[in-house]
Amino acid sequence: MGQNQLKADAKNIALENGADLVGFVRVSDLPEHLEDMTRILPTAQSLVVVAARHSLGAMTSAVNQMAQFDTIHAYDECARAAHRTARFLESAGLPSVAVPAFIPIDMENPKRGMRGEICWRRAGVRAGLGSYGENGLLVTREFGAAIRISGILTSADLEGDPLLDKDVCDHCMRCIEACPAEALTGEGKINKKRCGDRIFEYGFRFFKDLMADLIQKPEAEAQELLRGHGLREMWQTFMTGNYYYCFKCQSQCHTNQKSQAQTCGHSFQRTQIFYYPPCPIAGRGKLWASKRSKPSLGLTGQRTGTWSTMAARTHW
Repeated sequence: MGQNQLKADAKNIALENGADLVGFVRVSDLPEHLEDMTRILPTAQSLVVVAARHSLGAMTSAVNQMAQFDTIHAYDECARAAHRTARFLESAGLPSVAVPAFIPIDMENPKRGMRGEICWRRAGVRAGLGSYGENGLLVTREFGAAIRISGILTSADLEGDPLLDKDVCDHCMRCIEACPAEALTGEGKINKKRCGDRIFEYGFRFFKDLMADLIQKPEAEAQELLRGHGLREMWQTFMTGNYYYCFKCQSQCHTNQKSQAQTCGHSFQRTQIFYYPPCPIAGRGKLWASKRSKPSLGLTGQRTGTWSTMAARTHW
């Protein structure tokens, strides 16, 4: 089987099993994650990036559990697409590994569950699926930022997809204005403490604090904690595997370029492409498109030399 046919078949398998978007990137085009990727699969040559869309109705519902339920579904779709595609590639004699979208994750120091093996947003950009938004998320032409992302590392030698030649985000700043924790300031900058306190309200930090309070507080107060809403909420996060409590920056993002033009009315000019730190997951520089200056195409979309040129230009 030729490599082009193998790539087309892998993409079709992913799309038939839950993925809404599929992109390909060479492992060598993700040097920030090369060490982790080769630990996962020493023979890895390519990364297949799969994304599953959210229901915007669920994401914007006043009942938060609807967005949580939809998030579970989106992650399940990513997992199904990744596992089925990995098994298809392995059936062709090509060792492959489905890499989780978020959990399970390395809880050892120094990552401590705060950083995955691959920054999926970065992988999505370099696989040509979209560009970075003001909120630091991957913004796609088809579904905006309302997606979840996973992928497959494979020893198959698959050609990477071209980078987008224009910025998808229209920089309307609605995601920044909508953040209830005021954790976003634009250009991908995130106050992770503020964001985490909100989005993981009943996650590990709550669990740790609750355990300490149950041990240290007087019995009457400990009994009150056991009867409280927080314990019930935490139990539900454990049962469902979903501990997200905020979706504002994703739900505010426009779903496609047409809706952006119709509903936002902003038309920023953009030209300069540069990297800025930090990526909240991987902690390295990332691609950013400026909204100030005259229009021009940012990236060439050509794989050869793209990243080495950018690195030299931005002093990586």
